[in-house]
Amino acid sequence: MEQPIRNMLKEGIGITDEDLDKLAPSIQKLLSAAPQLMAHKFVFEVVDSCYCFAGAKVGDKVVFGPGTIQLNMEETTWAPCIGFFGSMLEHIHIMFDRIADGRDPNDTIFPYVECFDRGLAHGGLGKVWLKLRAEKVG
Repeated sequence: MEQPIRNMLKEGIGITDEDLDKLAPSIQKLLSAAPQLMAHKFVFEVVDSCYCFAGAKVGDKVVFGPGTIQLNMEETTWAPCIGFFGSMLEHIHIMFDRIADGRDPNDTIFPYVECFDRGLAHGGLGKVWLKLRAEKVG
């Protein structure tokens, strides 16, 4: 891992050189791609919503980043229920991996994330679907 990335991590999260040297190769690879990751934000857009207690409406967005898994409150237009966050994180990490490999993060066969509720037809109540895309910033 290059020294500027090491310095950023030491300043940003307080990690020591000793612990940086213990990082798994896969995490080192991901962290080395920080400049490329920082050039993207991750947008989940509501594409379908039925009987949602959290009030999801088609077109609402939940935005993370740029380059992080931190919620971008300025661009987010909808506050999802907790049932979405695990799936969101998993999908963002897949995009992180694609970016670290120099691949297009949007070239995926699974761009959709569904809410935890099974929907009326399957013994639940509501159902919301989100579509994820990575957008370049700057």
